[in-house]
Amino acid sequence: METLIPFAVALAVITVASLRYHIPPFLTLVGASVLFGLLAGMPAETIVTAITGGAGRIFSILAIVIFCGVGIAQVLRESGRITEIVADIRGLVRRPLATAGAAGYLLSVPLMCGITSFVILAPIVTHLRTDKQASKTLLYCAGVAGMISYVLLYPAPVVYSTVTTLGLFSGRPWEIDLVALPLSLLLLAALLLALRARTPPAEPSEETPAGGRHLRAWLPFLVIVLALALGSLVPPLSALANINLALLAGLFAALATVPADVREKALTRGTKNAGIIIFDLAGAGAFGGVIAASTFPADVTALVMGYLPITLLPFVIAALVQAAQGSRVVTAAVTATILATIPAAMAIDPLALVLMVSAGAFMFSYVSDPFFWLLKRTTGDDFSGVVRNYTLPLSAAGLVTLAAALVIQAVP
Repeated sequence: METLIPFAVALAVITVASLRYHIPPFLTLVGASVLFGLLAGMPAETIVTAITGGAGRIFSILAIVIFCGVGIAQVLRESGRITEIVADIRGLVRRPLATAGAAGYLLSVPLMCGITSFVILAPIVTHLRTDKQASKTLLYCAGVAGMISYVLLYPAPVVYSTVTTLGLFSGRPWEIDLVALPLSLLLLAALLLALRARTPPAEPSEETPAGGRHLRAWLPFLVIVLALALGSLVPPLSALANINLALLAGLFAALATVPADVREKALTRGTKNAGIIIFDLAGAGAFGGVIAASTFPADVTALVMGYLPITLLPFVIAALVQAAQGSRVVTAAVTATILATIPAAMAIDPLALVLMVSAGAFMFSYVSDPFFWLLKRTTGDDFSGVVRNYTLPLSAAGLVTLAAALVIQAVP
C-alpha cells in the first residue's frame, strides 16, 4: 500500500498547481512525477529513467500523429477551406450537434486514435456554430463521442489490447461488437440528448445549408482513408495501414494544394501549436511512466482483493490504472497483464471481463489523461469546465458499461 497515499498527494498537487498557480501542464506533471517517486521511496535514478521513458513513449506514439493532424488543420484554416468543409457538412446535416457527435464516433476507430480524430475534427467542428459557447459544446461532443467508440469497439486499440493480452475470443473477436456496438450507440444517443438540452438553439442563418461540393478541401481526409483502406486490403501495401504514414500522406496532400505563402504560414503556426500539445502529452506520459515503474499496480491489486468481490476486480484495477497514467491503451494492457496472474479473475465471463476493463478505462479521465489537456487547450475552458464536460460524462459512460458487464456476468 506504499504508493496509494503518494498517488493521492500527487493528484492533489497537480490540481492545485493547475487551478491556483496556472503552471503549464508539462511542468506540473513532470514535477508531480518526481514528487510521487520520492514519496513512494523510488531511487532517483529510477524516477528519472521512468520520466524520460514515459515521455519518450508518448512522443513516439503521438508526435507524428499530432504534428500531421495539427498541420492539416492549420492548412485548412490558412487556406480558407474550413469554410468549404463546413458548407458541405451543412448541406448534408442540418444539426451541428449530431454532426459533431457522429463524426467523432465514426472517425476514432478507423484512425485508431481518439486524439487524432479530434485534432482533425476540431477546426471543422468549431465552425459549425458561430456562438462561442455552442462551439465549445460541439468540441466536447466530438471528443467524448470519439472516446466512446475508441474504448468500446473492436478492433480499436483498447479492446484489442485486452483481448490479445488475455487470449480471449480466439478466432471470433468481432463477436464483442454484437454487444459493444449497441451499447456504444446507446451512450452516444444519451450524450447527444444531454448536450442538446443545454445547447442554445442556432440562429436561422447558422442552420442554412450551402450547396456544392469542395473536393480539394476534403482531399487530405480522402487520402488518409484511401491509404488506410489500401493498407488493410492489399497485402503488399500493408505499410499504408500505419496511421503515421496515412497522416503523413494526408498532410503532404494538403500542402500540395495550397500556394507557397499559405504553406509556409500554416507550417510555422502548426509547428508551434503541435509542439505545445506534444509537450503537454509527454508530461502525462512521464507521470504514467513513474506510476508504472512503481509498485502501484501490485498495491491496487492487493487492496481490491482484500475488500471487494472478485467480479469487480477488473473494473477497479482498470479505473485506478487509468487515473494513474491516463492512456487507455496502457490501462487495458496493464490491467490485462495483472488479471492474467489472477486465476480467479479469469473465471469471469470473457465478454463481461472485456467490458469491465473498458468501463475502467472510461473512469477518472483527469489530469494524467493527455486528452484532458488537449481539450483544455482547444476549448480554452477552465479546469473545472473540462472536468464537468469531459471527465464526468466519460465516468458516467464507464458506470453504464460496468452495469452492462455485471448483467452479462449474472445471466447464465
